[in-house]
Amino acid sequence: MPERLSVRPRDLTDLYLAPLLIALEERLEQLAPLNPGALAFEIILVTNQEPRDRAERAGMVIEVLQTGLDLHGWTLSLEPRGLRVEHAGRGVVLGLPTNLRDYLVG
Repeated sequence: MPERLSVRPRDLTDLYLAPLLIALEERLEQLAPLNPGALAFEIILVTNQEPRDRAERAGMVIEVLQTGLDLHGWTLSLEPRGLRVEHAGRGVVLGLPTNLRDYLVG
């Protein structure tokens, strides 16, 4: 029989996951309705720089999503499925709106 995974918080950082996910989801919902030009402008406005390539676009999207948030030890990264929120080997992936996926591709 497979080992059962524990879903209980292991430490204080784990307790911050739900509020962090809610805040990130709200940010994604704010960005979702923006057209390509408005989205690019918002990202430039928040980061105060213009990306030159895909890697910079990805870094800037992460920066926009985490600006003003206390991540409480959680880290953000992008993967093919979406936005990965991870800490100590545990994580969850939030889906990205289509306009953000298109922006990342360039």
